[in-house]
Amino acid sequence: MANLSFVIVPSRPNSDGSHQIRLKITNSNSTRYISTRFRVGSESQFQNGLVVKHPQATIINKELRKLLGKYEQLLSTFYKPDASATDIKNYLEKPRFVGESLKEYGEKYIAELKSNGQNSYARNLGYTLKYLLECFGEQIPLTAINLSTLKDWEKFLSKRGDSSTTINIRMTHLKALINSAINEGVVEYKVFPFRNYRMPAKNVRDICISKSELTRLREAEFTGISAKRLTVARDLFMLSFYCAGINLTDLLSVKLNGDILTFVRKKTAEKKIGADKEVSMSIQPEARVIIDKYINNHGELDMGYHYKDYEYFRSFVTKSLNRIGEELGFEKRLTFYSARKTFVQFGSELGIPLYILEYAIGQTIKEANNRPVFNYLKIMRQQADLAIRTIIDYSLEPDGEDEMPLPEWARRR
Repeated sequence: MANLSFVIVPSRPNSDGSHQIRLKITNSNSTRYISTRFRVGSESQFQNGLVVKHPQATIINKELRKLLGKYEQLLSTFYKPDASATDIKNYLEKPRFVGESLKEYGEKYIAELKSNGQNSYARNLGYTLKYLLECFGEQIPLTAINLSTLKDWEKFLSKRGDSSTTINIRMTHLKALINSAINEGVVEYKVFPFRNYRMPAKNVRDICISKSELTRLREAEFTGISAKRLTVARDLFMLSFYCAGINLTDLLSVKLNGDILTFVRKKTAEKKIGADKEVSMSIQPEARVIIDKYINNHGELDMGYHYKDYEYFRSFVTKSLNRIGEELGFEKRLTFYSARKTFVQFGSELGIPLYILEYAIGQTIKEANNRPVFNYLKIMRQQADLAIRTIIDYSLEPDGEDEMPLPEWARRR
C-alpha cells in the first residue's frame, strides 16, 4: 500500500533559502514527490509533517490536511496494486474537472426526451454523447465546454470520417443540451461556448420527387408477397403529403376521426410556447380516403403491423419506400421525408407565401431567419387549408408537369 506524507527535502532549497513543502509518495522501493504551493522559510519551521514557528502555521497546516485528504481520496480510486511511485504520481497529477459532468447531465437530458416520447431524437443524441465522451473522457464537466473544446471535437469527428452535415447535427445536439443546462441553472458561462463558433456547412438533401413520379407512386399497384407492406408504405407517404408533410411519428399518434387534424409536432415541441405549438388543418378528401382505410376505434391509424418499438416500424416504412423508388425507377432515393420536401417544393413553385408553408408543416416561424415582419402576422387555419388544397390540386394536374407555373403575384403587372 502506498504511503503519502508531507515533507521538505533539505537538499533541494529554493534560491532564497526557503523550502517547498512536497507530497512524498512511497510505494514498494520507489519514492516520488509532488510540489505544493506552500513553503517555509527554513528547515526548523517544518517538523513531523507540520509547519511550526511560522506566522501562518495554523492556516497552512489546515490547507495541507485538506490537500492530503484529497490525495488520499484519489488514491483510493487507483486500483493497481503493483503500481510504482511514478505511476501513482502521474495518476494524482492527472488533470481533473469539477462541476456536474457532461455525462451526468446528458444522460438525464436523454431520459427526459424519452419520457416525452422523443425516442428517435433521444437515440441520436445518445450517439452524440457517446462520441463526446470518447473524445474528452467521462469526467469532463459542462463548464469545460468552450470554443477551443468545440474545435477539438470537430477535429475528432472529422478524423472519424464524419461529413460536415453529420458534424453539424452533432454540434446542434450539443448546443441544445447546453442551452437546456443553462435554462435549468445547472451551468453558467461568461461566454456562451457557441458564440464565436461557426457551424460546418450542412448539405441539404435534394430528395423531393417530381409531379410525374408522385403520380406514378399514387397510382402504383403492387403484387406478390410484398404487396401489403409496399401498399402500406405508399399510403403513409401519400397521407403525409396530403397532410402538409406531417412526420411519421406525429401521424401515428394523432387523432384522425374528425374533420380537423390538430397536433403538436414532437420534433419542435420544446422550442415553442403555448398555442404556437399546435398545427391545425382540415383533412382533405384525398387524405380521408386513406384514413378511412386504416383508422381504428380510437381514431388512430392501425396499419396492421404491431412493432414494440416505433423505430422498428419506421425502419420497415423506410426500407419499403426505398424499394418502391427503385422499382418505379425514381431518379432520387425515396424516403418518407420526401413527402414533406415535395409538399414544400410544390408550394414554392406555386408562389405560396413562405410563412403559410411554415405554419402548414409545423415549422417555427418567428425565429426562422430572424424575420421580424412575422411578429405582426396571425396565421389562420383557413390560409393553411387553402395552401394545402392548392398544392394537392397542382399535384393532380396531368399536363405541364415539367413546367413551373407562374405564381399569381407574378401575373399582376
